[in-house]
Amino acid sequence: MSMLKDIYNSRGNGRTVQVISECYILPEGTEAVCYQEMSGDYPVYVLEKQQFHRNYLKRDERRDEISKKMERHMVNIVQEEPRGKERREDRRNDGQEDHQMSELIRFLDADTYREKIKILEEMKDRLDDHMLNNMAVSLDLSLEDGVDGYTYIMSELKIRSRFEGKRGERL
Repeated sequence: MSMLKDIYNSRGNGRTVQVISECYILPEGTEAVCYQEMSGDYPVYVLEKQQFHRNYLKRDERRDEISKKMERHMVNIVQEEPRGKERREDRRNDGQEDHQMSELIRFLDADTYREKIKILEEMKDRLDDHMLNNMAVSLDLSLEDGVDGYTYIMSELKIRSRFEGKRGERL
């Protein structure tokens, strides 16, 4: 299974890297991975293959990890079931929450920053602080108090989208 051009995220700091090639470290012939960070000055590194897999998650695996954390969080927010009239309103809200969750998952599953921008624009009028915080976390961002989350996330996505696709063409 070739890792060439696969995108990974650091388990520690969330930085994104792209695998350039699989290689060997001589004289022992240890399997290694040559990879490049996708930010800053785009430094290139070589790391023993097992160590690389301990430090980095493939982008899809990272999404799965974030989705599982979100699911665990949602399970922990179990509330008592209200009675009577409140129960019907709560069911309506559950449907609304399901719709919000599916929109959030659609954002998380988008393959490119350009897709994320489009989805975020479509959701603009339906976003709440909870959704914005989850989106920010998925991008390794932190929303500070008093900051317009939508504008901040959109700005970050536009910056990141400028570099996507262009790097792969150089390789």
